[in-house]
Amino acid sequence: MLPCLRKYLGGMEKEEKAVLSSLPKLDARVRPYQDPSDRPTKLVAFAELMIADAFVIKGIRVLKKAEPGNDEPFVVFPAEKGKGATADRWFDLAHPVTAEARSAAIGLILKEYAKVGK
Repeated sequence: MLPCLRKYLGGMEKEEKAVLSSLPKLDARVRPYQDPSDRPTKLVAFAELMIADAFVIKGIRVLKKAEPGNDEPFVVFPAEKGKGATADRWFDLAHPVTAEARSAAIGLILKEYAKVGK
């Protein structure tokens, strides 16, 4: 298990597992990304999150920090840059609302990335 997965899945209490089991069914598809120019990049994969076999979120990115020694992957949900007076801010397009849903989604995406990203 990736160390970053333990943060999201490890050490869950019985009550937390019950809350996660009440969430809709989640499924993730992860596609590794290779920059065609072979330049170093933080982007390592793209992901899609299917919710309850009825709704999909595309454009989820799996990134790695550019810091030496800290290359654990993390998940970024789709966002767009603001316009006009808010041009310096980013706004989420789709994201989990609750902490439990966020943990379940990120954990699943990182688990799938661990399978295909190596």
